[in-house]
Amino acid sequence: MRTLRILSLGAGVQSTTLALMHHEGTIEPFDHIIFADTGWEPQAVYDHLEVLEGMMEIVTVSAGDVRDFASTNRVRGQTRFAKMPLWFRGKNNRMNLLRRQCTREYKIDPIERYIKREIMGLAPRKWWPKDVLLEVNLGISTDELGRVAQDSRKKWKVNCFPLIELRMSRDDCRTYLASRGYDPIRSACVGCPFRSNEEWISVRESDDEWDDAVAFDLSIRHILPDAESYLHRSGLPLSEADLDGVNNSSLLHECSGVCAN
Repeated sequence: MRTLRILSLGAGVQSTTLALMHHEGTIEPFDHIIFADTGWEPQAVYDHLEVLEGMMEIVTVSAGDVRDFASTNRVRGQTRFAKMPLWFRGKNNRMNLLRRQCTREYKIDPIERYIKREIMGLAPRKWWPKDVLLEVNLGISTDELGRVAQDSRKKWKVNCFPLIELRMSRDDCRTYLASRGYDPIRSACVGCPFRSNEEWISVRESDDEWDDAVAFDLSIRHILPDAESYLHRSGLPLSEADLDGVNNSSLLHECSGVCAN
């Protein structure tokens, strides 16, 4: 059986480490490196991606802009949810999260679609060949074992975690990158609702990205028919949230090694 080795590149700390190891020849090389663009990555991620593209072949795929759902309100009885895990106040007066669909629809699916159509040349609805195993390598390190999900639920596809095999933590990756002059930011959409206050403050340091996030936050207020939705877990408009008070923990690890790596 032939193995097709893919690196799912988020252009963050861990996946950049794997990409550079591939480039330097210190790990088994990947057959393809693929970056899935949500259309709302921080400019620092795009800039870093451009540097990597100057060193190795990277394919960028996209399912469109993750924000596009905000222009259409969800009506009562509709089964389709907003694609981002927005915060809303439930009947118990606690803040809850909508189901997350963005990772699947804007990261996993477009990468898999590109592999099937462009790399494998499979027509729509054609079965994956039995003699090829798809190995998707993800940038998850030893301090993030809770993100590991080897079972892809598809017999022809397996998720692999080279950093765990190498016993490398996120700090190890940062040390490795620093020795080569790199300091990439954590990869996640500008307005990801999983951000901690510290991460929102980082977004606020860029006027354009902060203004963009604030404007988007206003646009999603009435996505739900029976509750207001927000980007910030406080249930306040992003422009009014107390980011400088008590910090909260980041939930970016929820992206299963595809977004925040």
